[in-house]
Amino acid sequence: MTDEMAKGLGERIPASLPNALRYHGLLVNTATGLYGWGAELETVYSGLANALSAEVAHKEPTELHFPPILPRAVFEKSEYVASFPQLFGAVHAFQGDEFAHEDLEKAVAKGEDWGGHTQLTDFVLAPAVCYSVYPLFGGSVLEGSRTVDASGFCFRHEPSTEPGRLVSFRLREFVRVGSPAEASTWFDDWHARASAFVRRLGLEAKVEAASDPFFGTTGQIMADNQREEGMKAEVVAPIGGHPVAVASINYHHDHFGRIFDIRSADGEPAHSACVGFGLERIALALVAAHGPRLAEWPDDVRELLWSGRTKW
Repeated sequence: MTDEMAKGLGERIPASLPNALRYHGLLVNTATGLYGWGAELETVYSGLANALSAEVAHKEPTELHFPPILPRAVFEKSEYVASFPQLFGAVHAFQGDEFAHEDLEKAVAKGEDWGGHTQLTDFVLAPAVCYSVYPLFGGSVLEGSRTVDASGFCFRHEPSTEPGRLVSFRLREFVRVGSPAEASTWFDDWHARASAFVRRLGLEAKVEAASDPFFGTTGQIMADNQREEGMKAEVVAPIGGHPVAVASINYHHDHFGRIFDIRSADGEPAHSACVGFGLERIALALVAAHGPRLAEWPDDVRELLWSGRTKW
């Protein structure tokens, strides 16, 4: 933790940002990478949601909110498991009779692995919000581009004590589906717009070429290709002295158009691009930069988030 951040968080500061946030009542730790939060952070999340709505309003997007689970059929079709088997989580449930229930209860009581007493359901935890968007256009021919403002909770199995790396988190994604030119322009435009938004929050931010955490040796080759082709970029800001990606910009080419049978007006598979903002990561970066007392944040930041509200 830097001296500047310690000054912002107060005099009696624990040794890490998560501990400091707990000390000030902003977070409640429930497990590694999993937190509850107080009213102040919920206010920040709401403010970020409103500010992000204003960022995309001129495109008049379709606004959609999604639950934290996907139909398993959509997940299987998405080809996610081919690239990121280490990150996804499936929903299992008990589906047995009374005798099976007895065995399950005994296994739980003994602290044994009781996973074998449950069965896979038709649902998978959503790894990203946009996976709920593409099937909506499946089997259709788009006469023009489509823009969706999508939000929801996501899950990725990467428990960590690193600030901002959570197993359950909120994503706000602006998704564009259309011709190659439309998707490519969306991707290029958000390089500047996403970083400008983060800087207006009083955060130090820079855009970096990035790659997804593809699995295994083949995955490293895919990551190298993604970086070389410039298909992914991240807006990086500091959280507790650590550089963390608070937003990502992604160009998928025709990947989702192909697998979900979405076509452009010319009959070719549609292209897609999206920009995603991690609300928890941005909120933690804001607290690290401006301190735990929202009323003491810079006026321009509070104005951007709450349009002049005086409560905080």
